Amino acid sequence: MRLVQQRAVRHRRLRSFRVSEEGSFTLEASLVFPLILICTVTLLFVGMYAYQSVFVQQLARTTAERLAFTWNNSHKDLVTGNFNPNDTDGLYWRLTHDNVSDLFGMLSGSGTTEVKIPSSNNSGHVENKLTKSSALLPHGVTGSAKYANYLFDHQIEVKLKNSFLMPDLFKRWLDSEQTTGRAVSHVVEPVELIRLTDITRTYFKAIKGRISPQKARDALVEPTQDNLSGPSVTIKSERQAAAYLKSLVGGTEVILTTTSGKSRTVDALDARGIGHQAFYNMTEFQLRTEQMPKDIELLNEGAQVKGIVWHFFKKDTSGKGMPSNSFRKELERKGIVVVIHN
Repeated sequence: MRLVQQRAVRHRRLRSFRVSEEGSFTLEASLVFPLILICTVTLLFVGMYAYQSVFVQQLARTTAERLAFTWNNSHKDLVTGNFNPNDTDGLYWRLTHDNVSDLFGMLSGSGTTEVKIPSSNNSGHVENKLTKSSALLPHGVTGSAKYANYLFDHQIEVKLKNSFLMPDLFKRWLDSEQTTGRAVSHVVEPVELIRLTDITRTYFKAIKGRISPQKARDALVEPTQDNLSGPSVTIKSERQAAAYLKSLVGGTEVILTTTSGKSRTVDALDARGIGHQAFYNMTEFQLRTEQMPKDIELLNEGAQVKGIVWHFFKKDTSGKGMPSNSFRKELERKGIVVVIHN
């Protein structure tokens, strides 16, 4: 009898366990959570991999475009394009330092030049230009920069790569341990195209066969003048400044009458009707009360002069006597152009 009762109790317990839903949420969550976690981690790594791929590709495109933009002068800043006018690559760099060989023969390209970046030790004009791109690369990004001169098509190709840390499972799935980017940009320079076209049409027929390639290369001698600013002139008086201004703009001294009847002496009136005035000793108060009203009348009349330019000559390196920023802005609002001479 007792055995029958024990079996009945076990049967009721087993039946209640099968019918009851207590703990089902915990059981289901323990089965589903690992799957959700795996999917989340997968999406995270795929998103990071896609972001880095786009970043490396955009970096390669930007580097190639900036190299192409500054290719005509190796002294240009890659980001802003600024450069000192005295710093140039020479007059004949396109013919002697741009991967062009046998100029007066077949005029064939000398192949391509490729350098590893980032790098700082390279010899050669083209190599140094390509190496400048190292400054644009963040830490960890490596690759190569290649320049090819196909005569009428100059190409710059940049290939970059960056390592990407990921689990072995994702490495096998993505079949890659790094992100890569490649971009090609074309050097577009109208000046170079015009020069090559003129040389081809005008000189090649007359020169070919009359001079050896070596003698032709020896004839391409760069100019020795390094300073493009011209000879220096020392100004020590108002009269000397006016004389220098006449020779600078090719103008003549004239005496004009304003609409109010005042006489105005213009130091140099050029061929376009622009009046140039030299100032060396006058104070800002004198300019504001005596000179500016007359020039404003002449500008408003518009018949005797087409424009007014004030030239200020410095007495020393301190810049003493130069117009203040507020006065210069006032002159510009009135239509008077201000030029400062060192």
